[in-house]
Amino acid sequence: MKSSPKDRAAQLLGEAVGHHVENRLAQAQAGYRAVLDVAPDHAEALGMLALILTDGPDLAEAEGVVQRLVALRPDDSASQLCLGRLRMRQGDDAAAVEVLRRVAAERSDLPPVFNELGVGLHRLGRTDEALEALDRALALNPAYQVARGNRGMVLFDAGRFEEAADTLVAALASGDPALGNARTSLLTTLVRAAIRAGRLPQAEAVARAQLAAGHTDTETREQLARILDALHRRAEAVELRNDIARWAGVQRTGPLRSPAETVAVLAAVGAGHVPTRYLIDPDRFSTLFVGLLSPDQPDAPWGGRHVGDLADAGSVFSTLGDIHRDVGQLAQATQVCAQLGKPVINPPAGIARTGRDHAATLFAGVPGLIVPQARPTSPAQLAGLAIEAPVLVRPPGDHGGENLMRLTNSAERDAYLANAPEEQLLLTPFHDFRSPDGAWRKYRLIFVDRKVWPFHLAIGEDWLLHYWRAEMARSPWKLEEEERFLDDWRGVFGPKAAAAADEVARRLDLDYGGMDCALTANGDLLLFEANATILLHLDEPASAAPAKHRHVPPIRDAFTQLILERAQG
Repeated sequence: MKSSPKDRAAQLLGEAVGHHVENRLAQAQAGYRAVLDVAPDHAEALGMLALILTDGPDLAEAEGVVQRLVALRPDDSASQLCLGRLRMRQGDDAAAVEVLRRVAAERSDLPPVFNELGVGLHRLGRTDEALEALDRALALNPAYQVARGNRGMVLFDAGRFEEAADTLVAALASGDPALGNARTSLLTTLVRAAIRAGRLPQAEAVARAQLAAGHTDTETREQLARILDALHRRAEAVELRNDIARWAGVQRTGPLRSPAETVAVLAAVGAGHVPTRYLIDPDRFSTLFVGLLSPDQPDAPWGGRHVGDLADAGSVFSTLGDIHRDVGQLAQATQVCAQLGKPVINPPAGIARTGRDHAATLFAGVPGLIVPQARPTSPAQLAGLAIEAPVLVRPPGDHGGENLMRLTNSAERDAYLANAPEEQLLLTPFHDFRSPDGAWRKYRLIFVDRKVWPFHLAIGEDWLLHYWRAEMARSPWKLEEEERFLDDWRGVFGPKAAAAADEVARRLDLDYGGMDCALTANGDLLLFEANATILLHLDEPASAAPAKHRHVPPIRDAFTQLILERAQG
């Protein structure tokens, strides 16, 4: 006897849920659609399909499915949870939090509601409330490792590095498959927390346990290499990265496109690189990524690959961007670019002039520009130096302020040396760049083909200033000031400082680069750094950073145009 539509729907739903439980999402999605073909108003199938779609790329379809679900069951907590998750994916975190708070008030027994609420509050910069929500999720279900991982991320952003490390270690050690793609971001954050909290041996143990559990992806191995770097076990880190490069080969992303729309992205083991995650538009370009082996390897630079593997590309983007990390990679990349015979974006030879200790010479005589003279030193030389005025000390290839220290007296110097710093250091006079209101401001400008674009302004209460440390999202007045900067950076800088920035871009003479700087009380520009490794991204949701969503995409558009023009000759 032929089964009824209701029985057929139940059978299909059971099969789809089975696929969903095993994380076979494509099959689960097809199964839920099959249920809806039989029973268009099947609420459970709509809800399960909505859960998949709200994590996928087609948010327009997700919106349609969620709205059907909400119309069918407007007061159902599962429907509202899907709506809240969708609003978060759409970047409207305020609306998401409003929905999720209503659900939490009605269903205080559902851990996923408090987890999603915690994520939304975190993205709005409301740290204490985010932690309260995530703690509630864990109180309801102590085995809810997704919530534990999110809690670790919030603690890290709050600067509570010891607690963040403890929490992230516990989440990763659980081996919970529900962590899914979030596992690598949790490991990355754990490494960052471990560096700041002095917990590197523990982080190494966690990374090796991840590898032993079968997580042998490139990102997991790269995080282990980063730990080894921080532990000064450089030879092991280089060996691991060479193995990664050999294993990876030439990696293609995107569909087959014309040569002009295909970019060979050149990296090298041990080098410091231009961050390309946002810079190269995946909707316009396919990439052929290759990591050259370190020059000391017998099969360097290709490691079994050859020039022909990059024949489809119309241009080469050399992402080697830090002269201080160079031990032969730039010369190697120069030879490879010559072999390829294609237009090169950021030719390796141009990087040699961009070291921090070369900046005072490169930008000498620029009106309205202050360039503190950085000079190489060693721990032994630093030990004999009298600290008569504040100085900054860091390893030459350091970025992100992870190993940057300000020394104001001999006691601080001795404490710094007691922690066994790198054998090579850079020493730079410290300039007090506080604004008249007592806050510290650091501006970031991006250079595309020697043209200046504003990217962000960080305003903080401490001299060690980075955007993530400044908690910009928590301060409407800071965001308003940043928006004024993005809308009219030349007006904010004034003619003298704006002209100085233009000249820095011209003299740096890179296809892609940027600078971090501050404005002094008399309107001069104080240079922190200018090089190719400046990060461009658009990670903030549109609801939290609408000004960035107006101003950052045109920077990528300009870089897109540069690639096309170079490839077409």
